[in-house]
Amino acid sequence: MHRTIIVGSPRSDGRCAHLAQEIFDACIDECPEDGVSLVSVSSIDVSGCMGCYGCKQTLSKDSASVPAFPEKGDPLEPQERIRKSDSQRHVCVIADDMPEVRKHLDAADELIVVSPVYFASAPAQLKALLDRLQPYYWSGVRRQTAKRPLTLHVVGEGGDPHGIEPLIGCIRSAFSVAGFKLCEVLDWRGKIDEQGNVLEDAQEYEI
Repeated sequence: MHRTIIVGSPRSDGRCAHLAQEIFDACIDECPEDGVSLVSVSSIDVSGCMGCYGCKQTLSKDSASVPAFPEKGDPLEPQERIRKSDSQRHVCVIADDMPEVRKHLDAADELIVVSPVYFASAPAQLKALLDRLQPYYWSGVRRQTAKRPLTLHVVGEGGDPHGIEPLIGCIRSAFSVAGFKLCEVLDWRGKIDEQGNVLEDAQEYEI
């Protein structure tokens, strides 16, 4: 069992970072035999999608441009359903950290996303990551019936009259093409102070 935590805040020491670290520590304490990895947009270089459709092309199996999957036994060994797909043959033309992010996604039995709310939706840095999931769309991973579970933790001060539905929609749509299904949304708005201390338990948001 491997869990991947995506932290969608550009702030490296904000509310989201503190909550994600608590979740990470809880995964280790409660499931010491399982793997867990944490990917924060504040510490990676991921550019926005250019809409060039380069990833629509399917590289030949024997092409030197096809990146290799991590070997068997590697902590980031991909899911069998990913290994059997042609996702590795749909490669983005942008050279940045997104291939490493994909390794963490490919290995995940369960995905956890911790995100702040920026004008009812996702921060630009997280949105860039979401848009760069487009290669999975062309690979057909999105059509897999047995999708992996995704939990979204929404963090913020609260008070935005426009709510969080746009954020939920972005997360649901983008990660669906990578083979995940949004199963639960936990609302932490107004429940974590500026120092990252949890003041109240999250409320489950109906989706």
